[in-house]
Amino acid sequence: MDVADHRRNALVTARARAVLGLVMLVFPGLVARLTFGTDGRGAAMRLVFRLVGVRDLVLGIGAITTLKEQTMDAEWVGMGALADAVDGAAALVTPGLSARTRLLALTGGGAAAVGLAAARAIADARPAAEADAVTG
Repeated sequence: MDVADHRRNALVTARARAVLGLVMLVFPGLVARLTFGTDGRGAAMRLVFRLVGVRDLVLGIGAITTLKEQTMDAEWVGMGALADAVDGAAALVTPGLSARTRLLALTGGGAAAVGLAAARAIADARPAAEADAVTG
């Protein structure tokens, strides 16, 4: 897979993250119930999903912007991947969660793997691009 494919994957993931963040911010109760079932009811769950929604919206927009500008793109993509990895790991090790919630955790783990691979490929492509620019 070349760096253009990784950039495309990172951009798709960033757009999905931004949209999901906006949905969590605007409809936190719905997302909480879809994620946790009846355990997703209540003001505390809506608050948590709004907080995560803001985080994902910021990470998504940051990644989209930097991928288009090609500045600090690997860092923003990597931060999103780290957030996905932590979310997935936390959901997998927390006792008492439903199978649906654990399945969503695996989805987050997959997004983390895609993001990490993209961030590494984008960062690894920098020296070659910088050397090409210097030698002109």
